[in-house]
Amino acid sequence: MSTILVTGGNGFVAAQVLIAALERDYTVVSTVRTEKKGEETKTALSSRLSPAQLSKLSFAIVPVIEDEHAFDKVLTENKFDAVVHTATPFILSAKDPKEITGPAVGSTKSLFKAINDLAPTVKRVVLTSSFASVVDPAKGWRSGYVYSEKDWNPISWEETHDGDGSHAYYGAKKWAEKAAWEYMEENKPHFDLVALCPPMVFGQVAQYVPSAEALNTSSAALFQMLSPGANADGSIPPHSVALWVNVADLGTAHVLALSAKDASNKRFIIAADGTYNNKAICDVFRSHFPDLASRIPTKVPEGFNEDGTPIGGSYTADNSLSKEVLGLKYQSLEDTMVQFGESVKKFVQ
Repeated sequence: MSTILVTGGNGFVAAQVLIAALERDYTVVSTVRTEKKGEETKTALSSRLSPAQLSKLSFAIVPVIEDEHAFDKVLTENKFDAVVHTATPFILSAKDPKEITGPAVGSTKSLFKAINDLAPTVKRVVLTSSFASVVDPAKGWRSGYVYSEKDWNPISWEETHDGDGSHAYYGAKKWAEKAAWEYMEENKPHFDLVALCPPMVFGQVAQYVPSAEALNTSSAALFQMLSPGANADGSIPPHSVALWVNVADLGTAHVLALSAKDASNKRFIIAADGTYNNKAICDVFRSHFPDLASRIPTKVPEGFNEDGTPIGGSYTADNSLSKEVLGLKYQSLEDTMVQFGESVKKFVQ
């Protein structure tokens, strides 16, 4: 079976990529920033994978992913068939926008150049982009609009660096994906590209997480709805993105994209059917975790209907390409939230 490189292997999404790849008999080398993160990741995955599957996973240390030659060593020491690039931060509170754009854009450029120069056996790169590179946040809920792979976030480079953390995150995702497509156009490398654009990513926390404080951003937002004291006035936190995907489905999408012939040089919206809202999530939590029901908020925030949907409606997205070309099937919101709740219940005080 093929040997692949997965960058940022200790992340929330990357952990599911590792699981999906190892379950399908790939040999995987994953980059992490420190040796300790590799050991922690392997320990965390041991409950999901057999010893035989885990034996096909190894780690390479890449301390600073945006360095020009960050990936040279791992690419020259191994013979890869494909690369999955997931390593980029999701930090909406960054004080300096370059904390986000540096790793996101810099690592993409350095990795693609290194693959082209040093890894002639690589046939495909699968890039974890984001719905942030697709959506136009300035248009808000945009009722009735159906986003597709043809859409691009119109944010400018100047807006990306205006000091707004949200602008930095959205912009970094756009410019990282743009940098990838520009590299492909300008250099005509020996590999093709598949870009995956997921919205909010929820589900089982499979990566190493020692405490609730160490949860990734999207999981921390969900955990807040289960936390004592966090919802003192009973208000459900408002949501700002209408779409979501189960993290395990996203992990599977990366692995399916490695071999899907018709995926070559395409981008895909990886989003579950329909929309979500935090009222629906709270309802699932109350139903499946009744012992926590008293702390789960019930009050719908201003600007939303009683069922939690935005007043006036919202946009949706066309996910048909991911189903037709990748063969992807999506899990329900209810199953996704149960998986999340079970994986973090140990942190609930």
